[in-house]
Amino acid sequence: MVEQNLSLAEKVKKTSARWNPLRKVDTLGQFDFNTCIVMLDSLETKSVKDITLADLKSEEKFDVVTYSRLTKALALAVHEYTHFVDSTSTLWGLRHLRMLHRSFTCDMTDESKFHVMRTCYTHLKRIKLPDYYTTVTKEFDTARPWQWKATSGREFRYDGKPGERPIFFVRFFNENWEPIVRSPISTVSLLETSAMAAELRATASLIRRIQDDGERAVQTKIFENETMAYLYNENLTEYSVCAHLVANRFNASEASLTFWASAIIARVVLNSSQDVYKAVLKNIKIFFDIVGLRNGQPEAKAIRRGLENCDPGVLFYVLCLRMDRNALDSVADFAMTLVATLMRFGVHYNKDYVTTALAEAENIMEEVRSSRFKTIVDMAAAGFENLINTVSQYGMMDLHKMNLPPVLLGDSTLHNFHDVEHNCLNNFNVEDSYFEMLDGQLQMESFGDACI
Repeated sequence: MVEQNLSLAEKVKKTSARWNPLRKVDTLGQFDFNTCIVMLDSLETKSVKDITLADLKSEEKFDVVTYSRLTKALALAVHEYTHFVDSTSTLWGLRHLRMLHRSFTCDMTDESKFHVMRTCYTHLKRIKLPDYYTTVTKEFDTARPWQWKATSGREFRYDGKPGERPIFFVRFFNENWEPIVRSPISTVSLLETSAMAAELRATASLIRRIQDDGERAVQTKIFENETMAYLYNENLTEYSVCAHLVANRFNASEASLTFWASAIIARVVLNSSQDVYKAVLKNIKIFFDIVGLRNGQPEAKAIRRGLENCDPGVLFYVLCLRMDRNALDSVADFAMTLVATLMRFGVHYNKDYVTTALAEAENIMEEVRSSRFKTIVDMAAAGFENLINTVSQYGMMDLHKMNLPPVLLGDSTLHNFHDVEHNCLNNFNVEDSYFEMLDGQLQMESFGDACI
């Protein structure tokens, strides 16, 4: 149990620590995958007073002090809200909520049903694969540019033996082809590229509004340097691998554009139904022919099995490398090129992609609407509405049109960045939700740890 003398923010940090797949990069805030709480623990009430998402729509000029205050709050809020949307309002996110529902409502009088808790336990561990699967070589220079190639491996089972579930990796090398790091393409890779794209876009829009030309130039340079330092940090490649793939595939040198494009592909993947995975698998030969793989090669087998497992990282890789190399030459046409790529695999965007996504989402809703966990019911209803409004938008997302909850700040107060009439989560009770979901989490943890 959690110590009673802790504040709500401290309790959330403590109980989410072991499951937070973004703890290495989201150090100023977090989205808790078990309780669905958005927390900006580096901010307090005075930091966000009178600041809302609507401030991002303004074109009003300001000084660098105002810029710093707005950026500190809004860039972080946009980043964590994007995690919230991707984890509750995409098809992958609704599956995640269903996983929590099944685990948290498990019949504790019937041991034959306990396996749903272990399934959820494993699902949470796989969002970001354990650090063992990322290998960093320290003896070689990590200066840019980096080279890369794809490889594959297998997860280890609970008994320490290699399992049948594949892991798809990207190996990075320096300019001399000396190995730097091997990184898996996991679900967290897609979630973080999406959130980084939203954060970078918000920050760039605020920089453009700095009144003084010199100060604007200085902040632009700082922004660019920080982005590149993140992108080429060999210890964070599981989070940046999608952007690297996009940069190399489309020969893109501008980081914000690279993250934008990778976020488009990522969200299309996160909204892909099981039917889409099946169609891509059925027609995977058109991908193998492009990249020069034969069916019997390990990487080809890993791709096939990954698609059978509905692995988001594998689908991201396949779609990215099957798109035309010049797809990013025209930003306006990039999403349409992705749609054309889906067609190559026999997936018509509206007739197949959108229709099957909504059908699968409705099936999930039929199951979770009756959950005894009010938080799951409310989150799924809000997420389903968000999905309906975004699934046909070719990977685009507008937070201003979303249902978003208040955030928990570091001083345990709440702040509503999106207090608008259409937001059905305006009055969402964060504290009640936390304690309700924590009961299910602790039950799942206890059983998951007991499986040996």
